[in-house]
Formats: sequence, C-alpha cells, structure tokens
Amino acid sequence: MLFHTWVFFIFFAVVYAVYLPLRKNNAAMNLWLVIASYFFYGWRRPHYLLLFFGTSAIFGGAAFVRGEVTAYPSPIGLDASPDYRVRVDNKDIFVLKSPAFSMATFAFTGEAEVVVDVQHQIKNVVIRPLALGIKATVDENKLRFRISRPCHLAIEVDDDLRRPLFLFANAPDVSAPRQDDPGVHYFEGGRIHDVGKIELKDNETLYLAGGAVVRGMIRANHVSGIRILGPGILDASTRSKQTELVTMTDCRNVEINGPIVLGSHGWSIVPRLSENIRLYNVKVVSWRDNDDGFDPDSSRHVTVENCFFRTKDDCIAVKAHSHFENEGKNTGDNPDSFNTEDVLVTKSTFWSSDAGHALTVGFAVSAPVVRNVVFRDCDIIKKEKGWAMSIDNHDLGSVENVRFENIHVEDGCDKLLAVKVAFSEYSADCPFEYFRNNPARKEPKGDAWQQVLREKRSSARGTVRNVLFKDIKIGGERLPGSDIVGFSPHNDVSDVVFENLTFQGKILDSPDAANLRIQNAANVRFEK
Repeated sequence: MLFHTWVFFIFFAVVYAVYLPLRKNNAAMNLWLVIASYFFYGWRRPHYLLLFFGTSAIFGGAAFVRGEVTAYPSPIGLDASPDYRVRVDNKDIFVLKSPAFSMATFAFTGEAEVVVDVQHQIKNVVIRPLALGIKATVDENKLRFRISRPCHLAIEVDDDLRRPLFLFANAPDVSAPRQDDPGVHYFEGGRIHDVGKIELKDNETLYLAGGAVVRGMIRANHVSGIRILGPGILDASTRSKQTELVTMTDCRNVEINGPIVLGSHGWSIVPRLSENIRLYNVKVVSWRDNDDGFDPDSSRHVTVENCFFRTKDDCIAVKAHSHFENEGKNTGDNPDSFNTEDVLVTKSTFWSSDAGHALTVGFAVSAPVVRNVVFRDCDIIKKEKGWAMSIDNHDLGSVENVRFENIHVEDGCDKLLAVKVAFSEYSADCPFEYFRNNPARKEPKGDAWQQVLREKRSSARGTVRNVLFKDIKIGGERLPGSDIVGFSPHNDVSDVVFENLTFQGKILDSPDAANLRIQNAANVRFEK
C-alpha cells in the first residue's frame, strides 16, 4: 500500500474515524492501532504477517497488556500525604496532602495495577463511582486493583470521609504544545509557579505540564479561542482572600481540558456572557467556603464532560444574572442577552460535602430565562448535607426545560432533590438592608422580614416549567426526602415529571413512595 494511492487515503480515513472515539479507552485504542498496522503491512505481502504475529507475541504482548505508566514529577514545595503511598505498575506516584483528602495523579496506557499502602490495617474499602465495578483485594494495610482506562476514583478506607484518596488516571497527553510555540504560556512540571494574574488573549493557550503547580488568577475578557490544557494543578489553596480563580467574560470558543483545580476560595471556574465553553477531564477539588466548582452565568452552549468535582459548596451551579457587580445595572439593549441556554453536563462525578448542591440551577435567575439544561449519565458519589439535585429560582426569571437523566446517587445523600421558587436574602429584588452582599445586612427574621415576605407573595415571582427526572437511581440505607415547592398559590412550579425513579432497585411511583412533598405546584406526575 503506497502513501500516494487512493487505497491508502481510504485506509487512513477509516482508521482515523475509528481511532477518534477510542481515544478515551487506551486498551481499545491500542488494539485498533495494532490491527490497522497488521492490515497495512500485510496488504501486499500477507506472508509478512507471520513475522509480525510472532514478533508481537514475543516482544509486545506483555507490554500491550500492561501498557506504560507516566509518573509526573513531584512538585517541590508541596506536602506529601502521610496517609497513603501509591504505586502504579511499581512506579511511585506522588500523593498530595490537603486538609480534606489526599490526591494522586498519573498517566498510563493499556492496563495497570494500582497498589495503595495505608498507614493502618484496612477493615473495609470502597472505590467510587460504584458503576465502574472496581473491586480491591486487601492484605492487611495494602489494597490492590487494576484499571484499563482513564478514570477518576474516590477511595474510602474504613468509611473515613475526612481522609479519602482521590486517584486521577489520565490518558497520555499526546497533543501537548511545545514551550516555544507562539501564544503558549507553558509551565513545566515539578515546580511551583507564582504568576499573580494571567490575562489570556485571543487564541492563546495556558499549558500546565504534569507536576506543574500554578498559583494565581486566570482572566479572559472579550476573547476567542483560548485554551487551558494539561494535567498540572491550578492551586488556590494558599490564598487567604476570597476571589474567583478562572473568570471568562464575553468569551467564545473556550476549551479547558485536563487540569486539576485545587483549594478554591471563591468560585472556581466562571464563564459570564460567553458562548461555546467546553470542560473535559477537569478535576475541581476543594474544601473551603464559596468554592463552587463551575458556574456558567448568562452563557450559552456549554458542555461539561468526563469531569470530577469535590467541593464544599455547589459542584455545578447554572445561573443567569441580569447585571453584574461592576456594572450595577443591565447595560444591554436586549435583556435576553443575559439568558443562559443549552448547557450539558455529562459523564461526570460529584462529591458535595457540607453546603450547596451537587447539581443545581440557581439561585440567581434574574435574567429573563434559563432554558435547555441537561444533566445526564452522572454519578453523585456523596452529598453529605443538603440537596443532591435542585432547581432553586430565587428571582423573577423563568427556568424551563431542565432534564436530569440517568443519575446515580450513591451514598450519603441527606436530601435528594428540590424544585423551588423562593424569595430570600439572595434574591436580586431583596431590600438592601437584608441583601446577601450587604456587609451590614440584617438577619432575615422577625416581623419586618415577614412583612417583606407577605409583600413578595402578593406580586409576581419567577417560574419553573417542564422538568424531567428520568432513570434516577438512589442508593444508601434510607430514602432521602424531596421537595417541589412554589412560593405562592399561583403555581410558580408546574409540569414536573418523574420516570423510573428507583431506590435500592424498587420503582417509586407516587409522591408518598418517593418521600416527596408538593406545595404550590401543578401537574407533578409519575410516569412508567
């Protein structure tokens, strides 16, 4: 098969078309490339295949099964965890210490054995998400298991939720830019880089090599084509002042692929008034106040795929403000420019601890509408307090067409779901004396606050319409409660459908069976 012939062009097109969807599964990708190689070299001389088969069996079989492990350089200046030691195919992997968890990350191909040493004898171990079906063998203080594709794992030893181990196994980064490429901010591994603030311009790339730790803020304003790439760490854990870590305003065509966001103090990743935003293989791990993982705000065409979030506050919070603090008013001629539309969160894993929600729309819906939001094929592995899934409209806008599909709520869920229209100190129309952003605010209680609530109930409020909960699987030992509650008898909430809601494998086909409270809502129904 010659490179300049039409036969080769057809061959290449077929191989590449199959290769693209297999990139997320190292074993399948490698097998396909081996098959394609056999076909290519045996095209004109089939007897060559005998030589190739023999060579592969002798020299390549073990390597193909075991693959190759890349241990990133240990960042000088970061504390190693005293709780765990991790080896992958006998390579030591640096384990980072944090106040709420330990964390290790590496890259690999093929299949790999993971060995974790714990500082005490192990009684039991759980590896989440449970849907991956990974089981460990335990020998005193050592646990072993195998992986064959990139994954994000939470390992709980002896039910200790305060000291889990997060393991992030990546595919090799075959498209990493070079340090001298134009428009690239490149940060090498094994070092801490204090950068202050990075302002990304059109078509620029911020690349964090494995083992790189970048401390600072990332800002992008009115730009297109920016990328934040690589398996390194964006580290906010040493920051004392609360501020957003990555903020994008009026941006287009943004890709964030691969990095770990560590220890946010303030919202982690925030696109505002932006379009075509894609997060892939992003790991947000934090433990501090107001550390929302991802807050698409007044933005359109947003995708979150194959990501991992562990936060104290909301993991994902879809919002739509009608103005922003630096403006103080709606400066656009068209209020609909502040809407949020077409958001997809899929194939991702969530652990929300003390506050907030795992998956939520709200609280801020002061723009005219938030619509077409889909949460699909996700695992909520922990929700220690509060709602796992929610729509909380505390403003005057409308939330429409929201779908929660194939969501597995594994364990530790305090409350399952809420669909609400409300008024609170977070509402945009809250009197300033009670408003959340007023440093001298009064507590929302007492007769004066009750008078404010009575006035708000007598006027129009926001709405929630057309919500679907489909194929929701609930684990754990007890069925958590749920609420569908409008703010007034005007039926602010309507058309909420449950389809195949199950607890421990049993279908919940009524409000009573689902432990569901309904108030000021219309057309809430269970379908088979």
